[in-house]
Amino acid sequence: MSKPSDNPADPFKKALAEATKVMANDPDLNVSYSVDPAGKSGDNMRLPQVSRRMTRDEVLLARGTADALAMHHRYHDAATHAKYAPSGDMARDLYEAMETARCEAMGARDMPGTAGNIDAKIGAEAKRMGYEGISQMSDAPLPVAAGYLIRHLATGRPLPQGADNVMELWRGFIEQQAGTTLENLDETLSDQSEFARFARRVIDDLGYGDQLGDDPDQSDDDDQDAAEDGQDEQEEPDSNGDSDNEEDAEANPEQSQDQQQDSAEASVNTDDMADEEMGEEAEMPEGEAPLEPPPPPPASEADPNYTVFTPDFDEEIAAEDLADPVELERLRAYLDQQLEPLKGAVGRLANKLQRRLQAQQNRSWLFDLEEGILDAGRLARVVANPTTPLSFKVEKDTEFRDTVVTLLLDNSGSMRGRPISIAAICA
Repeated sequence: MSKPSDNPADPFKKALAEATKVMANDPDLNVSYSVDPAGKSGDNMRLPQVSRRMTRDEVLLARGTADALAMHHRYHDAATHAKYAPSGDMARDLYEAMETARCEAMGARDMPGTAGNIDAKIGAEAKRMGYEGISQMSDAPLPVAAGYLIRHLATGRPLPQGADNVMELWRGFIEQQAGTTLENLDETLSDQSEFARFARRVIDDLGYGDQLGDDPDQSDDDDQDAAEDGQDEQEEPDSNGDSDNEEDAEANPEQSQDQQQDSAEASVNTDDMADEEMGEEAEMPEGEAPLEPPPPPPASEADPNYTVFTPDFDEEIAAEDLADPVELERLRAYLDQQLEPLKGAVGRLANKLQRRLQAQQNRSWLFDLEEGILDAGRLARVVANPTTPLSFKVEKDTEFRDTVVTLLLDNSGSMRGRPISIAAICA
């Protein structure tokens, strides 16, 4: 019989986990609580930790996060989402933010009780990111503002203060560029495929159409047309095929015999010409043999004694000097957001790498000594022959090697965008 827990937060956490499974319509969903960033990977959902004190902010954040992730699990189809996903970074961020807003808006329509909880979650995130103090559009992320606007238009609910501030900074620009497209929001909200097309049109209106990539619907039409063309070719016989030749042969057997004889002669002539060419190559004098390819160039011509000429013009600037703490926190949160879908795989790979990098501890012993630790493995021979002296062993000193890992990240202009994000995630 299990001992009852003395943590007053456990009943709440258990009830919230069961309610989350019901809202997500997945009884096999695994709900856990962690200090790590909240998120969902497959059938595993991670919610913010609730302490023993169970403060009001902790409870509201846990409930809002649980409702938001449950709505995303219920209304989101990964295959459809991947089919219409853009290829560019900004376009993909806009696409992801609008899809998240769609799932939360669908939850607010079907289960109105989730709307207030998700509002509390959005308000806590906006406060943590410092959105209340932003006064310029350049400081407010466009994808976040677009997601807030989609949720506001779909539900009609006012947003928390910080989120509303970000939305209003970009609202004029978004409605000016994509106002006509946004009028069709209600018609596409319940159909993820239609909403994905709607989101791609909004992204195009905002000026990021070059990051959308190929139209997935056009690709499907081309594949279907190609399949139909291939089927028609298989069903229709070739007008110049074997059937016509067989009919001609039956109608005029003498002409067919002449054609076979001509083709046989042509085959013989071709073989003779090939033999002559091979003979010429075989009898080629040794002096006229084909030239061998030149040897490959050396891998490097650098001087092994090369040293830096002068470090006088080198400059080192700390990240704190290039951006204020609020900006660094915002960038860190953006990186955590990109890391969230890969958190499970990254954790497993990190543990695997840690085991590989650990120094091997090979223990060794010296046996058959006159003093030390009694060797229990050799007591049997003492029992068999009492005159045999006792055997002792001593552990041999082993010098363990330390492991040093150095990461060098290229942050040049060619790494801008997704490459540097992947490098940061790996680090």
